[in-house]
Amino acid sequence: MRPAVWSHEIRIIGFVLLLVSSLANSADPARMETLTVGGTGSAMPLVEQFAQAYGNLEPSVKVRVIKPPLGSDGAVRAVLAGAIDLAVLGKPLTEADKAQGGQDWELGRTPFLVVTGKQPSPPGFTIAQLAAIYSGKMTTWSDGSSIRLVVRGLFESDTLILRRMSPSMDRAVDVALARPGMVVPTNDLENMDLLERTPNSLGTSNLALAWAQNRKLNVLSIDGKEPTLAALRQGTYPYFKDIYLARGPKLSPVAQGFLEFILSASGKEILDRAGYVPTPYRP
Repeated sequence: MRPAVWSHEIRIIGFVLLLVSSLANSADPARMETLTVGGTGSAMPLVEQFAQAYGNLEPSVKVRVIKPPLGSDGAVRAVLAGAIDLAVLGKPLTEADKAQGGQDWELGRTPFLVVTGKQPSPPGFTIAQLAAIYSGKMTTWSDGSSIRLVVRGLFESDTLILRRMSPSMDRAVDVALARPGMVVPTNDLENMDLLERTPNSLGTSNLALAWAQNRKLNVLSIDGKEPTLAALRQGTYPYFKDIYLARGPKLSPVAQGFLEFILSASGKEILDRAGYVPTPYRP
């Protein structure tokens, strides 16, 4: 009887060793499939949440997030050229981009913010007051200290949102961008750094990024309206920042799987927790 028992035990040990070897191979980085995502800095914390959740479902897939952020324009060029698999953007693709084989989906929107590093937190501003600040007509806080304005680049989505607030705001942005010595960060994350470490700063951001970064910045109301998710859902706060997912003319199967996950109900749950109002999926 003993040889039969030994034979049975040997088969069990062999099965266990085979299983351990299989598990080890599935976690072997050399055997993992990698896809690359780049885009606007404000969406990078969101992309990392997508990547972590997808990695739990598909351990053999690694999502590499490009750092420092490419920005929306850089990511569009990269995804159309096939240099990255997917792009997360602060604005939709243009018709010219789509003519090159690009395709995009609006994922959701988050409240657009006017923020300051000034302590204690001042009250908010009206649109007219913001226009006066950007045009250089209003240069101090109520206590007489200088307002240190941090502006975004000409084609940044924050700049475009400010322009759409009113005709006077549109003109004021032109003046601000032409003013000498203005601080202009290169991406959303650098923008947050500058706003936090610049005394008496004033600038823009968005709620989802503010939640993710947990910076020492105060959020200001605009025309007495508080920038909350509830207000955005109800339509009582009109200023928001959209986020888009884009692909190029070619897409690998592994990238297609990640794209479908982002657009799924699970992806919408992540968007909601991250400070976005998800957009209904359009096939």
